[in-house]
Amino acid sequence: MKKLVISMAALLLTATAANAEFLGGFIYNGATTPGGGYTAIAASKQGSSTCKNIWYIVSVGDCSVRTAMKNGGIRTLAGYDVHRENILGFQTITVKAWGN
Repeated sequence: MKKLVISMAALLLTATAANAEFLGGFIYNGATTPGGGYTAIAASKQGSSTCKNIWYIVSVGDCSVRTAMKNGGIRTLAGYDVHRENILGFQTITVKAWGN
């Protein structure tokens, strides 16, 4: 039984570490992960969008890339990053997009 519990814990930790989008840290998490869309063009504009989550039960806001582009007046996306800050289950997700 002890070997089974240890194996399941190792599997869970490996699966969580492999998926950078859902970084752990229920007490505190302040991580920025790469979003995508990176190009070599010089970006002159930046926009952001934010949403909030409480204990993974209630989520409000719009943290989409499209909203970040709209807020920054961006027509051509050069790239975006996702920043997650979690303090005791109160999570804020901010998407920062840049482009022209």
